Amino acid sequence: MTPQISDGAEHEVVVTGIGLVAGQLTDPEALFDHIAEGRTLIAEHPLHKEWGVPCAVSAHIDPHVRQALTDAAPEEAGPLGPAGVLAWHAAAQAWERSGLPRRLDSERGGLFLACNRMVMEPAELTTLAAHVDHEAGALDLDGYLDALDGAAAPGGADTAGGLDPHRHTRIQPDTATAALADYFGAAGVMETHADACAAGGMAIGSAYRYIRSGALDVALAGGAESLTTLTSITAFHGVGALAPVDGRDPAGISRPFDKDRSGFVIGDGAAFLVLESRAHAEARGARILARVAGYAGVTEAVKMTSSSRDGSDYAECMRAALADAGLGPDDIDHVNAHGTSTEANDTCEAAALHTVFGARAATLPVTGNKSAMGHSLANSGAAEAVLSVLSLRRQTLLPTLNFTEPDEVTAGLDVVTERRPARVTTVLSNSFGFGGQNCSLILAEAG
Repeated sequence: MTPQISDGAEHEVVVTGIGLVAGQLTDPEALFDHIAEGRTLIAEHPLHKEWGVPCAVSAHIDPHVRQALTDAAPEEAGPLGPAGVLAWHAAAQAWERSGLPRRLDSERGGLFLACNRMVMEPAELTTLAAHVDHEAGALDLDGYLDALDGAAAPGGADTAGGLDPHRHTRIQPDTATAALADYFGAAGVMETHADACAAGGMAIGSAYRYIRSGALDVALAGGAESLTTLTSITAFHGVGALAPVDGRDPAGISRPFDKDRSGFVIGDGAAFLVLESRAHAEARGARILARVAGYAGVTEAVKMTSSSRDGSDYAECMRAALADAGLGPDDIDHVNAHGTSTEANDTCEAAALHTVFGARAATLPVTGNKSAMGHSLANSGAAEAVLSVLSLRRQTLLPTLNFTEPDEVTAGLDVVTERRPARVTTVLSNSFGFGGQNCSLILAEAG
């Protein structure tokens, strides 16, 4: 039953639950403490070196943790692939912490999932290639599907290399969105965001707008990604985005804003927030953790892998979020940067911070969470939003690992390098994606 909404507060959006899984850690507080202590999630992947890729480290989910989460997912959660299993855990954790009933069963609840489209792995590509007529330029799709069906039949595993014939259903992000919405009884609005590295922030921002408008009372919003796979690693390495190992300690490879940065480290994970209208949360006596005060999503088309080097596109996005929140640059206490550790992104973001905040950029604390947890692509904005909520709750800023010296563009920023107690009332959390998909969230104290 939906609580009676009081007049005047229906448009304020609050956070009442958070959930997360990353590395070996299965709750947000554990990750916050882990990073606060200067520790990383980045390690050598058990298969990367075997694959022969030059970037053989990642912030992957520990195999034992992944298996435990897979075993724990209830049958009624529906068809969940690798990313979906992570999403279920983070979403269920956030939902339980919010104190909402097991099922909302209301059309005024929504599910907003960020997850990029899955790619085919080598065994699947090999099976598919057997059904391609290169001379005719045609694919025998029926033959391929029959081979997958044969994999499920007794004695048919060798036909398709033992492939799961239902894998393509499970790994589609839309499948997980529908399954989770049904599981929590929150199917009033369902959205799947595949906006590259900005998707997590955009999923939260979209949910915020639905609640602020009065169309929804409750939303589960977050992201999940499981792309530390051979095909994904090869693709990102091919465009020059991943940092090479070059004999270095995995812990020191991700270096946001540092002059020696050489690319990002890919990661897996999931993070969710429960958002509600303040009136709905207060009517049921919920504990309010923070507010979503503003959001902007801005697209541009400068280049597939980078934005304007003067930071103008990123600056436009940040200013739009400030305007949405009714705030000015002086109202922001902390920036949770996108900070991927790539030369192009960090240059653009640093320039934008100087543009938006001017001289104040020298004293405005900036944190790069990806230095410790890698870049989990569609999930990264959601994970960083969760960590921003905890910074507001704990009045503590997390360190940016491996930052020792800026370059000429990143110079002049107050990059936090050790856990720092600070008065934090508002956080600007940035997510800037390939293809010019940019977003900024503003999170604030519960009030």
